[in-house]
Amino acid sequence: MSTANGRLLWSYARLVGVALLLVATIACIGYWPTIRVAGNDSVWSMLIGCGVSWIAGCIGAIPLARALSEQSPQPALAVLTSTVLRFITVLLLVIPLTLSGWFQSPVLVLWVAVSYFVLLIVDTALTVRAMKGAAENNS
Repeated sequence: MSTANGRLLWSYARLVGVALLLVATIACIGYWPTIRVAGNDSVWSMLIGCGVSWIAGCIGAIPLARALSEQSPQPALAVLTSTVLRFITVLLLVIPLTLSGWFQSPVLVLWVAVSYFVLLIVDTALTVRAMKGAAENNS
C-alpha cells in the first residue's frame, strides 16, 4: 500500500472512530432524558437517529480524509463538500425512516439533529486543526 493510501485510510479511520465515540457518548447522555420524556419505546428511535448521523458522518468524512492525506491547500472546500454530503445523506435516510412509521418521528428527528450538529462541529474542528498543523510543518 502506498504512503498516500495509508494516510488516507488512517485519516478516514480516525474521523470515523471519533464520530463513533461521539455518537455513543451522545446516546449514553441522551438515554435517560429520552426514556423520561418519550418512554421506553423511544430508545430505538434515539439510537437510529444517532446512527443516521454517524452514517452521514462516515460519508462526509471521505473528502475530509482526502484533504488531510493529500495536505490540500483548500481545507475550506473539503469542509464544504463534507457538509453537503452529510446533509444529503441525512435527508436521504431521515425522510424514509420518518415516513415509515416504524419509529417515533419526533424522537428520531431530534436525535438526528443533535448528533448531526455535534459531529459536524467536531469533525470540522479536527480537520481545520490538522490542516493548520500540516501547513505549519510544511513551512
